[in-house]
Amino acid sequence: MSLSSNRTCRTCRVPLQTDDVAIYLKLVSRTAQDFLCIDCLGEKLNCGREPIEKLIKYYRESGMCVLFR
Repeated sequence: MSLSSNRTCRTCRVPLQTDDVAIYLKLVSRTAQDFLCIDCLGEKLNCGREPIEKLIKYYRESGMCVLFR
């Protein structure tokens, strides 16, 4: 099963990529059924897009998180 599964951001309705869903699951809730895109998540967390992209890169490169393999 693909993490994105044709989902859209619950706020702006943009189609979600796998990383959007994975970082939401990692930072917000592993049991979430609806998600925010990276931009909307950054706004919600008051940090913007860049720190979230850095976390995605970190998790992907570390190979330690199954959500980013």
